[in-house]
Amino acid sequence: MIINIPTETLVGPMKNIASVSDPKQTLPILGNTLIQLKDRVLTLLSSDLEVEVCYSCDVDYDGEISSTIPSRKFADILKSLDADVTSLEFEDNSVIIKGGKSRFKVATLPASDFPISDPGETEDIKIDAEKLTDLMNKTSFSMGYQDARHFLNGLYLECNENTLVAVATDGHRLALSETQVGDLAGMTTCIIPRKCISELKRILTTDNVNKENLITIGINSKNLIAKTNRYVVKSKLIEGKYPDYRKVFPDDLPNTLKLNKSSFKSALHRMSILSSEQYKGVKLSLGTSSLDLTTTNPLQEKGEDNIDCTYDGEPMEVGFNLAYLLEVIDVIDTETVQLRFGSQDTGCLVTSDESTPKSKYIIMPMRV
Repeated sequence: MIINIPTETLVGPMKNIASVSDPKQTLPILGNTLIQLKDRVLTLLSSDLEVEVCYSCDVDYDGEISSTIPSRKFADILKSLDADVTSLEFEDNSVIIKGGKSRFKVATLPASDFPISDPGETEDIKIDAEKLTDLMNKTSFSMGYQDARHFLNGLYLECNENTLVAVATDGHRLALSETQVGDLAGMTTCIIPRKCISELKRILTTDNVNKENLITIGINSKNLIAKTNRYVVKSKLIEGKYPDYRKVFPDDLPNTLKLNKSSFKSALHRMSILSSEQYKGVKLSLGTSSLDLTTTNPLQEKGEDNIDCTYDGEPMEVGFNLAYLLEVIDVIDTETVQLRFGSQDTGCLVTSDESTPKSKYIIMPMRV
C-alpha cells in the first residue's frame, strides 16, 4: 500500500520520538517506530520498555497500515528529503520512502512484535504546560546521572495543597522549584526518570499545536502518563524513597552576597576558559564591595577576575564547581543573584533576590 503524507507532518514528530528508540537493545524491534494508519488517524510510537512516546494526528487518507520502521534511519531520511510530500510504499518486509528525486528502501519488522505498555489506572491532574516546563528547566539539570543510588537519577515531584514542588539532586548540589497549580487532589509523590524528563521537555518545547497549553499528568504507584493534544508519554517511575531534601537547607546562613547576574555569569565564563574535564573549580574571595574570582589548572595556568558586589559577612574564601554555578545562574530570572553562606565548609544557598524565591539551590563547596 502507498500513502502520501506532507513531509512536515512526519519530520517534527519523528525528531521528538526517535530518541526513545534504542537499537542497541536485545530486542531489535525496540530500534523501530511503530507506524499505524486507521480511520484517518496516523500514529507513530517508540519505546525502550521504560519510556514510551506516542504521536497521533489526523490525515486526509483512507486505508489501514500497521508496520515498524527503523527510527533513526526514518528520522534522518525525512530530515534530508527536499520535498513537500513523502511517499511511503509498504511491502511485506520493507518500505520504500520517496521524496522528490530521492528513493530509499528500508527493512521493516512486523507490527505484531512491537511491545505496547499498559500502565493501568491513574489519577489525573491538569497542569499548565508552560509551568511544568519551567519547573523542569529550573531543576532537572541537578539530577544524578547513572548514580548507584538509583533514586537520584530522576526528578522528584510532590504536592503541598495547591503547590507542586520539584526537586533534583546528585549529592553535590540540589535544585528545588515550586509552582502554583489548581486541584492536586489526585497527585502523589513520585520520582520521574531522567529519560522521561528529557522527552517531556523536548515535546513541550516543540509541540506548538497544544492550543489549550495544558498537559494531563496521570500517576499511579509504578507508572506515569502525560498527555498533550497530540503526544502521549508513558514512563515507569523510579522506585525507592527519596532523601529528605528539607534537611539539606541550612537553618543559619548569616553571610549574604549579592551580585549582578550578568556580570557574575560573564566572569565565570572567563574563568571557565582555563577549566578542563578533570578540573572545573573556581575560588571566590568575598569582600565587602568586591568579589575576586580565581582559577588554576593542572598546567599551572591561572585566571583572575574581579567584579563589584554587596557582601555583609565576614571575609571568606570558598571554592565551587564552575559548571554548577553557571547552570544555576542560567535559570534565575532576576537581574540580581543572591548567595548565602554559613562557612567555607557548608553548602551555599543560591536564589534570586526576591523576598520569597520560588526556586532555591544548594551547591556544596569543593577544595580549590
